[in-house]
Amino acid sequence: MTREQIIRRLHGIFAALVTPFNRRGELDERGFVANLRAYQATSLSGVVVAGSTGEAPYLTEGERLRCLTLARREIRPPALLLAGTGMESTRATIRLSREAIRRGADAVLVVTPGYYKPRMNSAALVEHYRAIADALRRPVLIYSIPQFTGVTISADAIAMLSRHPNIAGLKESSGDLRFVREVIRKSKPGFRVLVGSALIVLEGLKAGAAGAVLGPAGYAAGLCTALVEAFTAQDRKRAAQLQAALAPLVTQIAAPFGVAGIKAAMELRGYCGGEPRRPLLPVTAKEREQIAAVLGKAQSALDS
Repeated sequence: MTREQIIRRLHGIFAALVTPFNRRGELDERGFVANLRAYQATSLSGVVVAGSTGEAPYLTEGERLRCLTLARREIRPPALLLAGTGMESTRATIRLSREAIRRGADAVLVVTPGYYKPRMNSAALVEHYRAIADALRRPVLIYSIPQFTGVTISADAIAMLSRHPNIAGLKESSGDLRFVREVIRKSKPGFRVLVGSALIVLEGLKAGAAGAVLGPAGYAAGLCTALVEAFTAQDRKRAAQLQAALAPLVTQIAAPFGVAGIKAAMELRGYCGGEPRRPLLPVTAKEREQIAAVLGKAQSALDS
């Protein structure tokens, strides 16, 4: 696809892929590919490799690229393959992003660097993203997840960056709906905002978001895509019902148990979740039972 075609396809639901590991802590390539093949029967707009749900900080650059290579073999247009390539330095991010694009990434998702938090002001972040976008031939998405990075990129900085011809959008994972609305209001028309919190998908769409990148979409793709489809069809009642069904998957699985909880839910839904990578610990037997109960209550919506 051309750059313009990719940007036009940046809407709908994208699954934030887990990275399955075996008990030795090694990449489970077979399980990773099996998940991708299962998603081919869904209405997902695409997938994200090496995001937060994929435990990107715990992956080597080689593992990120290996996952991307495997995913590229399975993901076919018009579905998009987005790759998390954010590193702490601008130079390293450009290097990894170029290699990801060479291996088939349609766009790159670049998290805000966070080690030197006091110096990550708007000036530094704007220069960082502009340099990356200037260096690449595929679209760049800003990735803001301040609860993990400790860095908040301002709406004004995002609005400035939205004017760059190769910065196509933002994944906004703080869950702050007011901030999402502010970004959409200030940014260039056509700038794609994808919410990263499943709690605000419907309200985000109402505000003008293009879609969402969601961890729960990995095991509840039908529910997530049905929500967007109901909104698009202006079926407000059904959209609200689906949003209500989606909320417990966050508040009772992702929020209390993190990536380990998402991986357990994947396993319970017939996908490959695998072990989280240490120091993350898997859920306990009791926690797994709690997750199973949440999924059981949401069964009808999960089968949407």
